[in-house]
Amino acid sequence: MRRSAINKMALLVLLASSSVWGLPDSKAMAESFGYQRDELDAAARLSSVALSPYSGIELKNAAVMPGDNGNMLYFTLTVTNGGNGSLSFLDYWVKVYSRSGAEFTADLLPQDKLKKEIPAGQQMDFSFYAPVNDATVLSDLSFSIIRWDYSSAELEKKVGDIRFPEEAEAAGVFAPESASKTVSMGGMPVALEVTAWSALTNDSFISPKLTLRLTNKGQATLKLPGYQYSLRASNGAMYPLDIAVNGDKQQLQPEVPLDLQLKAAQLPAAAADGGWDVVMTQPVTVSNDLKLDVPVTTLKVTAEQQAPQSLGDSIEYTNKDGVYEMKLEKLDRMPWDDQDVLSADLSISHRQAAALPFPELKAYYELDGGVKVEAKAVKTDQAVGLPPAASVHVQLVGKIPYTYPFSAIKLVLQEKESDNGTEDIAQFLLPPSAVKLPEVPFGQPQSITAAGRSTQYAPRAINTFTDGKSKLLEAQLEVTNREKRSGAIPKLSAFVKTPDDSLYPAKVREVKQKLNPQGTALVSFSTKLPVSVDTSGLKLVVGESVTDQHISLPDDKPDAYINAVEMELPRERQQGQETLKQLSFAPYTISLSQISTWLDSSQLRVNFLYDLEKDSFLETNNDGSKVIIQFQDEAGNMTYEQKFYLETAADDDDLKLELGEHSYKMTVKDSDLLGKIQSLKKYKLSVYYEFQGMRKLLGSQTIDWFGKTD
Repeated sequence: MRRSAINKMALLVLLASSSVWGLPDSKAMAESFGYQRDELDAAARLSSVALSPYSGIELKNAAVMPGDNGNMLYFTLTVTNGGNGSLSFLDYWVKVYSRSGAEFTADLLPQDKLKKEIPAGQQMDFSFYAPVNDATVLSDLSFSIIRWDYSSAELEKKVGDIRFPEEAEAAGVFAPESASKTVSMGGMPVALEVTAWSALTNDSFISPKLTLRLTNKGQATLKLPGYQYSLRASNGAMYPLDIAVNGDKQQLQPEVPLDLQLKAAQLPAAAADGGWDVVMTQPVTVSNDLKLDVPVTTLKVTAEQQAPQSLGDSIEYTNKDGVYEMKLEKLDRMPWDDQDVLSADLSISHRQAAALPFPELKAYYELDGGVKVEAKAVKTDQAVGLPPAASVHVQLVGKIPYTYPFSAIKLVLQEKESDNGTEDIAQFLLPPSAVKLPEVPFGQPQSITAAGRSTQYAPRAINTFTDGKSKLLEAQLEVTNREKRSGAIPKLSAFVKTPDDSLYPAKVREVKQKLNPQGTALVSFSTKLPVSVDTSGLKLVVGESVTDQHISLPDDKPDAYINAVEMELPRERQQGQETLKQLSFAPYTISLSQISTWLDSSQLRVNFLYDLEKDSFLETNNDGSKVIIQFQDEAGNMTYEQKFYLETAADDDDLKLELGEHSYKMTVKDSDLLGKIQSLKKYKLSVYYEFQGMRKLLGSQTIDWFGKTD
């Protein structure tokens, strides 16, 4: 029996100079809903038990902690040997009692099992653990020091008790709450401090992050075993913290601070009432069936909560790959059909020497604190990762009905960690954004500055076509490749905006060819307008097309756009020159000369030379474009016209105009020609530019019959 008791006693210690913990006092919680602090103040220790005139035992620290095996009491006794000879701790034992008389069996922690003799003039710590019940409160406990006495029937003799004072005086025994402490870790003094704290709110949950700084105040490098960290709420609830940064560091060098970034996700927001403690523990294996989390210390979180981010603010985010710096550059609200596009421009960079992979981002907008609008993360730069000392941009794109009003908007940025899991990165409080786009005056180009897609575009001309019932407006943009390599023309989306803010979606006529460096293409947008709309005050709302979660590729159908602007359009060149020379319809110019006619009773021939020129520097798309040459007699009784494709025709039988100067003969066969043409004094020859079945008069000229023009 003595041997088993001694073995029990040899089973309990670990933590020199550690801090202490406790469980909630049910009575105190019922009255104040607060957690009873239980760390002992080193300057106000409890009365000791004398073993001899020069030796004694005192309680150094104590804590009650929840664990997998229920609540556990941890405490450390300090034995002082002031005598001339060694003192055997095997002659002593400790029993733990509550005020109600319940006894709790204490055992030594494995690290202290081999401690037996305290040399003369020295002190030694012995750390214990004891399972306790849910109602155990630290201040209700007493620690009885027992000496084995084989001369008595009980084989033991109580030497003395260590008790907490009465409830009214117990508060003076506990250490004050602190955000920084120096504790013993591995025999070295280590300063601990919570230096940063933030907590993102999401519905009724919070996702806290904090920085714990460890500084070795000793003279030798300290090995760091696997310490664990938790947050303790004011009601005693414990929440584990994950180490996001520097968790792989195994050593702590003297006077070299180590910042551990700790985080947790989806904690109840209500748990934050009353503040938080950071609980540091060390796992200890007693047996295959018993593993303990022995307390090291507790730190009060007093670091000031980081203010919510806003436009222009930078935040640091850390994951397993490294530390990222993110900055929200701007927020746009742009019109898109019957919706508005919300798009935030996020720049991502880092300060590490090696490139980092892209974090897989997700995001949503929260309107007026309750309405969620999912946002797609669109990477706008051509990059496979994040190079050092460079920024890469991501647009966070969502849509809302254009009539939806809101007074507050928040952007929640997340990283996807699994198929169903995300971690909040940051929350940005943003100013409510109206549909107010940057205005670009005519003559000033708009730039795309994304890496690998550097481009400029600017309006060149507008054309108005009609079929007598409606108008078709075409806005032509010159697009220039500013990259040093050839590349595809960025896909653009556009709307035509009237002075009363009406918005007409425009179809794009794209150029599929790649552009060489400094190469230019003519891209046009067209839309149908009511005949009554005045085209003099129109603007082109245009931006970079987005499809799903990427910049639109040439064959993609856009579902949104980013970086939209309002571009001032030029005034349309006056329709209908009174000559058929130098008629311009970009990128072509056509001139007719040497015009003459020949006529008999059933046939009319109109002979002319045409000279078709083209701006060869411009890449173009001529789909839907034709030239119409029309003959009309003076009275308007007889009209004849022919349509010509430009350069290439759809079929071999179709007429086409070729580049350069060519002669052509329009032939009209009609048995009643002379009956229709009542006057042979004058006729009119006109040239029209046709686009998508509608036409625009380029020029017309009245000519004498049977004469010949220059």
